Amino acid sequence: MLYRRHRDAALAYARTCCRALHDAEDLVSEAFIRTFQAVRSGGGPRGPWRPYLLTVIRHTAIEWSAGARQVLLTADFESWQQRSTEADPQQRLLADEDRTLLIRSFQALPARWRTVLWHTLVEDASPQRVAALMGLSPSGLTSLAFRAREGLREAYLRAHVRSAAADDDRCRHFGSMIGASVRRGAVRGRALARHLAECRFCAHAYTELLALNAAMPDATRATDSTPTTECAESAESAGASGASGCRG
Repeated sequence: MLYRRHRDAALAYARTCCRALHDAEDLVSEAFIRTFQAVRSGGGPRGPWRPYLLTVIRHTAIEWSAGARQVLLTADFESWQQRSTEADPQQRLLADEDRTLLIRSFQALPARWRTVLWHTLVEDASPQRVAALMGLSPSGLTSLAFRAREGLREAYLRAHVRSAAADDDRCRHFGSMIGASVRRGAVRGRALARHLAECRFCAHAYTELLALNAAMPDATRATDSTPTTECAESAESAGASGASGCRG
């Protein structure tokens, strides 16, 4: 059952790693073998299987390309591998911090939002299947997915403020409102506006979040997103098992 459920997604990812179809199929078979062996040894995935499988595929592709098999990697995968190898240590630190903020943001969402994000972004399930799983109409799913994506963006912006939070209680209080104000296009409330006029720390944070928000894609077409292994790993690390129906 696990093989049938995850095989197509695993093969699709493997095709992005190597050029030949037979190599991609071999990668998928090897990933399942290694995962089952890890489980029998007491290791393996602690939550959803798909992120673990995709990670095994990626690592195996790198291993085989450098070994006797001489698997030919795709140009995109080679480019990604080179960038990850040559990345500046400070850039890697920033990327790790950003990943931590994303995980924290995901954890802060209501369980129902985490569920719809997991199924639509990571599992890449069809809107019809997700709607049936969650007992929603297609329009209800679209609305919920939109709100969940928007909620994740607001939580992500709030996490950025808190990551550099001052010790002042008022800054912490108003920091929770800044992300929502940025996403909604205007400062909401006289108290927040007054605080931003008086507090250089929060005013600077607000300006930074405006720039960050401008670089974020719109919260539209929520059910059309294509999952990546990085997204899947972030969701798994964030405790996606809290999203009902997501295990395995």
